[in-house]
Amino acid sequence: MRALLIAILALSAACSPPAATTTEAPETSVAPSADAATQTLLNVLTPAISAEVGKPVSLRTTTVNVRDEWAYVVADVRNADGSEIDWSTTNLASRYENGAMDTGGGLHALLKNHGGVWVVLEHVIAPTDVAWIDWAATHGVPPDILGLPSN
Repeated sequence: MRALLIAILALSAACSPPAATTTEAPETSVAPSADAATQTLLNVLTPAISAEVGKPVSLRTTTVNVRDEWAYVVADVRNADGSEIDWSTTNLASRYENGAMDTGGGLHALLKNHGGVWVVLEHVIAPTDVAWIDWAATHGVPPDILGLPSN
């Protein structure tokens, strides 16, 4: 399953439009809006999460932190039409039924921009603990991007 997810992520990343790679924009250009930046991240995340859940989903962001090549996204996972998911009808049903999921269905994801392409490094759906606490040490992302205190 993990290999399939990685393959889907790689395909999704390959199909995503590259981000600008210049560090200085001409005076006449307009910086992309926060909404456009968030949508770019969601375009990468949504197919991966849909594949894991086993059906089309939409993501309603609650937190989006982007700095340099890092992005941290917290979102609610919903049905494609925006309604609440019945987790018992998904690929995660056994986790849900065994109490191994937070019933809120939140998503936490860490992405990194590699050469203009956003790649999902880590994600967790409906964790019952602070599953992202070790991502800073594992990936070298500044802890404050993940909403964690700096040590």
